[in-house]
Amino acid sequence: RQPALLEMSVILRESGGFANARQGMEQAAADLNVELRFLVPSADNSAAEQAQLLSHEVEANASAILLIPADREALAESVRAAASQAVLVTLETGMAEQGARACVGTDNAALGQALGQAVLNGVPSGGTVLLLHSAPGDNAVQERLEAASAVLTGAGRKVAVQDAGGLDFQDALSRRPADAILALEASALEAASEAARYLEEFPLLYGAGSTAAIAAGLEQSRVTAIAAQNDFAAGYLAVETAAGLARRRTVPPVKPLPFFILRQETMYAPENQKLLFPVT
Repeated sequence: RQPALLEMSVILRESGGFANARQGMEQAAADLNVELRFLVPSADNSAAEQAQLLSHEVEANASAILLIPADREALAESVRAAASQAVLVTLETGMAEQGARACVGTDNAALGQALGQAVLNGVPSGGTVLLLHSAPGDNAVQERLEAASAVLTGAGRKVAVQDAGGLDFQDALSRRPADAILALEASALEAASEAARYLEEFPLLYGAGSTAAIAAGLEQSRVTAIAAQNDFAAGYLAVETAAGLARRRTVPPVKPLPFFILRQETMYAPENQKLLFPVT
């Protein structure tokens, strides 16, 4: 029997980079009789705007909120206030200490370490790796960056951190040459892959994400290797978990989602195609 319609607010941290996760959310909404309301801050990764959106949704009596936090510290009080009034689940960045009922995502430190190890295979000792920091703040991207940096510096590689917002790659690389670039989330990896299309000499490119643009970059050898999780499944599970909690059902504990390191030669293995090319 179909449950009563449940309205759910989804607060993203940026306008791009979550295409596959949104597909999963929308599929779950169709299966579970949930109506999704997507909200995006006007400036990417603006915790201040996310806090305002949270407050507005609580005032509007939202029964379930799905949040992709831009900054744990900046959102702490807003999340505590919202979680006291509605079921709040996070995607990508955990906020259980601030009252979130669950978090759907991978082990970010482990993902950063795995990407760091992948980069070691392409960069010789003493080489330089440029880490793209595309979401400043206390969040999943920061966790990945710190873990990758520790692996690289511990193995004798030089690390430079670059703000990815509006980055001119040609100018940045002329001022700070690098043997490899590591992007810690999808939108930064997409931007770097697009830049590699037009620059004659471009460093090895590694990153996290599994969008169609990233898959194309991997196929065309602009991207060397990626850490990919099933973003479609993550989006589906996030909506399913929030809906179950809002309907006061028993929901099993959410475990960290697995991720996989993919290269061009492995991207078309049957199990990996599901990560890169989700089908509803």
